[in-house]
Amino acid sequence: MSRFQKCGLAISMLAAAMLLCTHVVAEEPSADASAQTQSSSGNAPQTGTSADDGWHFTVMPYLWFPGIHGTVGARGHDASVHVSGSDVLSYFNFGLMGAVEARKNRFLMPIDFMWVRLKDEKGIPIEDQDQRSIDIHITELLFTPKIGYRLVDQEKFKVDALAGIRYWHLGQSFTLNPSGLGRSSSANWVDALGGAKFTFDLSPRAAITIGGDAGAGGAKLDYQAFGFLGFKVKPNIALLAGWRYVDVDYRANNNLFIYDVAQTGPALGLQWDLGGKPAPPPTASCSVSPAEIWSGDPVTATVSTQNFNPKHTLTYSWSSNGGKASGTGTSGNVDTAGLAPGNYTVTATASDPKEKKNNVASCNASFTVKQPQPPVVSCSANPTTIAIGQPATITMTASDPQGWPMTYSWTSSGGQFNGTGTSGTVTAGNADAGNTITVTGTASDARANLSASCTAQVNVPPVVKCVSMEDWGECTFEKNPKKPWRVDNDCKDVLDKLSLRLQQMPNGKLNVVGYTDQAVEMDEKTLGSQRSVNVKYYLTSDGPNKVDASRVSARSGGAKSKSTHFQFVPEGNLCGGQLEEGTMVDETTVQPQSRNAPAPKKARKSAAPPAQ
Repeated sequence: MSRFQKCGLAISMLAAAMLLCTHVVAEEPSADASAQTQSSSGNAPQTGTSADDGWHFTVMPYLWFPGIHGTVGARGHDASVHVSGSDVLSYFNFGLMGAVEARKNRFLMPIDFMWVRLKDEKGIPIEDQDQRSIDIHITELLFTPKIGYRLVDQEKFKVDALAGIRYWHLGQSFTLNPSGLGRSSSANWVDALGGAKFTFDLSPRAAITIGGDAGAGGAKLDYQAFGFLGFKVKPNIALLAGWRYVDVDYRANNNLFIYDVAQTGPALGLQWDLGGKPAPPPTASCSVSPAEIWSGDPVTATVSTQNFNPKHTLTYSWSSNGGKASGTGTSGNVDTAGLAPGNYTVTATASDPKEKKNNVASCNASFTVKQPQPPVVSCSANPTTIAIGQPATITMTASDPQGWPMTYSWTSSGGQFNGTGTSGTVTAGNADAGNTITVTGTASDARANLSASCTAQVNVPPVVKCVSMEDWGECTFEKNPKKPWRVDNDCKDVLDKLSLRLQQMPNGKLNVVGYTDQAVEMDEKTLGSQRSVNVKYYLTSDGPNKVDASRVSARSGGAKSKSTHFQFVPEGNLCGGQLEEGTMVDETTVQPQSRNAPAPKKARKSAAPPAQ
């Protein structure tokens, strides 16, 4: 392949580089977008360039230094091409390269234009009609308009979809010197394109852009891939550097003209941004940790700033509407000792002393002093009923919602309490008889001095005095051996007096204990029971001074004597060791004996009916 053809290929590669740089420049404002942060209140959303609804314009000159490899051909003759970037630039004669882009919100309209002319002059080794040399001129025109839409517009990540056309013009001319005779030819075609671009913001001043497009039309295939780094040197000026790969396969007139080459190499550009809104004012955002505390706990606050001049040193001040704020840098502290529960605000102010305007930004962050809760307590007693001189154990179960340590105290309405911590004992005294002792336990937290109390009650029954049984004499059954169960007149005299005495006693009962004598040849138990039943009958039914039958108890005392013994049992508890004598008689089986009644069972001798 001739050097003339190699130059033509290089021109096409330079044109493609112009379009690529236009895309990168169009994205550069996104570096500004990363500088858009929260407002002074800390609650404003992050904003990118698409939030600016004004028109933005970008103008950029650029250079691309590609190497070329592939195949070119004409009139059925093909040649392999391998040309370095330095060889291509050595034939540069004149050119106009530039790109502009208009953008509003998410819509993009990049347009690239490149016109380049390469020149070479070669001597002719064989003179022909005084022709000494030949001039070669190659012209490349590349025009690429596109439209685009930003599909993703996040703070640090953006995606653009692009579509458009690429118009190619390759022209060449040959002129013989000094005659001026020559010949020229050209090729023109248009390719439809579609592609995408991805931008990643590294910092407020740097961004990486990768992307590509592909299409066809006049060419069988036309595609590219690229990656660039952009760096802002001033708010509206950025430098670009990167790499680009382009592949074009154009064949015309049944392959009489072939242009199938790949071009790859570094690219440099300079961007100049116009329009849009003025630079955003400086802002600051604040945060606190922790956001919820107890009174006395420390609070740490931090501030971050945006849109200040990064080369200037800022000064910081801190204040708070509660507690004592301190700090001179991006971190401050708040002493919350003694703060009442509630919401408070800490304020940070950042200043740039080297700037005359837009040099101050403030922000607020809130923290809450929580309302502490008193301890949770419960008390119990074991046992719940005690006698005089007996102790009961009192236990307190306590917990603090905040987990703070606690102290404990006790009071008692009676008895004698001994104990510390969460348990103790209370012992009843004589004065507590018939009363309820209330023990109160109190738990207090050691930090907020909040307390809670609980009670446990212990019952002390009243002291009950014991009573003693009284011996009220006896009645004998010796005068009538034939009827040893009969209540005779002497016994009746005794019973009449006894009944009057019993009536004078409002409470208590009379036990009639019947005995039998072993000498009597009959059932001892039956005889003693019969004697007590007959006496009860006289006292309650047959005698002149009838008493309440419920106050007389018929009892059998066994083999002891020929009598019935009388015991008066007062109402109340019997004093220790006293027992009622004999056993109760079943009065459903032992009936009172009338005058003509037969003798009790098992009597060996007949006897007259008992006297009434």
